[in-house]
Amino acid sequence: MIKRVILLTLVVIIIVFCGVSCEKNREYDETEVLASAKTLIQKSEKLNMLYYGKGILYVDDKNHSSGVYYMADSVSVAEYGIQTVDDIKALTRECFTEEYSNLIIGTKLSSISDSSGIQNYARYYQKYSAIDDSPECIMVNKETEVFLKDTIVYNYSSLSVIGSEGEFVKVKIEVTVTNSDGESQTKSVEIKLLEESNGWRIDSPTYTRYVNQDMYNEVN
Repeated sequence: MIKRVILLTLVVIIIVFCGVSCEKNREYDETEVLASAKTLIQKSEKLNMLYYGKGILYVDDKNHSSGVYYMADSVSVAEYGIQTVDDIKALTRECFTEEYSNLIIGTKLSSISDSSGIQNYARYYQKYSAIDDSPECIMVNKETEVFLKDTIVYNYSSLSVIGSEGEFVKVKIEVTVTNSDGESQTKSVEIKLLEESNGWRIDSPTYTRYVNQDMYNEVN
């Protein structure tokens, strides 16, 4: 009986291992992938700033505030080509895969809470009119920590396809990252793409940050 259980266990392990290791890498049109990747990465530049960079500016007026949230500056909103939080969600889904979009929207446009209460407040939320429930303005969390403070310039002429891994296709692109002190470094960013029903979408971060090599060497 024990031998039979061991044998069945080994068979299951072999089947699982073979299923993972023998997964066929998809075929793709390199020209199509490069064209889609360029368009999507360009779209992601705006979204990176919106979610992780300075984001939408707000009007510093307590008469138009609610706790840590302040009314968005209309000029800043217009610069992003949006009017509502739903517009932000739409732009996100036009750029990223369904799964990755859900992750971003769920953590940046929704508050995160547990049994102890709210652990992280949404960066933006939509305020609606008390009269007719129409979208009134975007509210901005003024206490959100800015993650991307560096300037990132993408060198699109360096964009190339690395290859496919299962259903994903990976590309890489060189970027120049400049910190607040004016120090720059060139880095290579690898990005995953997935072809969904609405076309190619990005399934990984497209941003990076300046790395202080002196501090890195000290730690290591």
